[in-house]
Amino acid sequence: MAVPTLAAQYVDAFREEPKVRGFAAASLVDDIGVAVSTWATTLLMTSLFTSQRARASLMLPTLVCFLVGTVVSGPLADWAGRRSLARLARWRWRLVIWARLAETAMLGVLIVEMMAGPPTIARVLPFAMLTAFTKTAFRPTRNAFSVDLLVQESAQIDASGHPLVDERGKPLEYKTHLLAFASLIGTLSAAATLVGLLLGGQVLALASGNYWPLFAVQGLMHLGFVAIVFAFCHPGRGVRGAHLRDLVYDVDDDPGATAPDGAPSVALPRLSVTASVAYFGRSLWEGARFLAQRQQRSLLILLAGAALVEFVSESYDGKMIVKHVLHGSNEALRHAEIAWSIVGIAGVAAVPALARAVGSIGRIFLLTMLVDGVVMAVAGRIAAAEATAAVLPFTIVLAGDHTLTLASGALTELAQNSASSAAMRGRIAATYAFVVILGDMAVEALATPVSEKLGIPSMLACVGVFQVVVVVALAAWGGRRLWSFGLREAGAELAPHPP
Repeated sequence: MAVPTLAAQYVDAFREEPKVRGFAAASLVDDIGVAVSTWATTLLMTSLFTSQRARASLMLPTLVCFLVGTVVSGPLADWAGRRSLARLARWRWRLVIWARLAETAMLGVLIVEMMAGPPTIARVLPFAMLTAFTKTAFRPTRNAFSVDLLVQESAQIDASGHPLVDERGKPLEYKTHLLAFASLIGTLSAAATLVGLLLGGQVLALASGNYWPLFAVQGLMHLGFVAIVFAFCHPGRGVRGAHLRDLVYDVDDDPGATAPDGAPSVALPRLSVTASVAYFGRSLWEGARFLAQRQQRSLLILLAGAALVEFVSESYDGKMIVKHVLHGSNEALRHAEIAWSIVGIAGVAAVPALARAVGSIGRIFLLTMLVDGVVMAVAGRIAAAEATAAVLPFTIVLAGDHTLTLASGALTELAQNSASSAAMRGRIAATYAFVVILGDMAVEALATPVSEKLGIPSMLACVGVFQVVVVVALAAWGGRRLWSFGLREAGAELAPHPP
């Protein structure tokens, strides 16, 4: 896993994909805003989550909003695909911009609440619920939009060298720089969080201990993200004057127009409320049906494993354990977050090189999840000491959980984004998210009585053992096909088939 090789992948992505530079700059500006408020947010939520029951009182209503957002997310992301792929790209671009503007307005609501009095769960809950809805409602759109920005692509092949086809029967294309691009965006985000934690004490001191000025800066950075995406990431960039008109409506709003691929575009019907609900339901069904196909078995198992990671993460909060179980100070909590951020950056940044060096995505995913389960079981045993002296070893061990989770998640997202055409991408993401949110709600409701009966450390240890058992079952279900599952391009392999 040579560093020069890894750096070369990032350099190639920047050189060959002009819009990657724009989106990376927008993401960096956005991440700076998040960095400013990182420590304030961490400290705020940790002070409110004094127990699993207190955490559930905020998380359960939030998860309901996550669920509602998930239901509409797939159709939102793929809505305009019934006309043409060019129209679809512009639709996603507009949604990304309007979603960020909506989230900025919600930060304004939080700022007003923070200025009104001391933070409480009741004051934070409206913002958390609104943010939860927009986060899930627009996440598949932003994810698919970032993939739309990539131009370089090649046909995917199977292990025997035969071309693969998408759900329309057309050649399945692989975005050449997708893994490097996704890893880059993830690395920038993790790095911003790290900087925010390193400077968190000083930044909070500058704000005289008040949270609201920091959230105000985050809102301004959101507006910076919007400005850059608007100016440099338009799908039809180079067409003078198209940006502002496209932000409100499509400049080529002609139902009889011909799509770039030669297929006639189809006018979207004006749906009633009942028809809209039916459309959303059908969208989820289409995503589920796609994943249920025999040729998608390995992808389905990977998504099942990724969902397991989400469920496990929902069952505990490392920050809450440091603060309220191990009785660590605020400074100990900040140091733990810094350590977890550092290993997170290393894990995400190394994903492209890891995929090429080790080979099969399926093999990497299974091994990382197995190790991750063992790590959590060990962390639970350490936390059982319930003493300040255990903060350091607990932080070190749980750092492994953070980096393994981020790395396996990045590889799963790569496989998910490369499994279909652009017109289907949002529905797959939404279907997966729908299942995850339902599972998270069940886990959140179950974690409270279990933690109160067993104690949080014992629950964490049991969760780790449970993950190991499930991963072994998934490996047995997927067999050799999952073990060798990877993404292969014609002429070059992202994840080579093992001999």
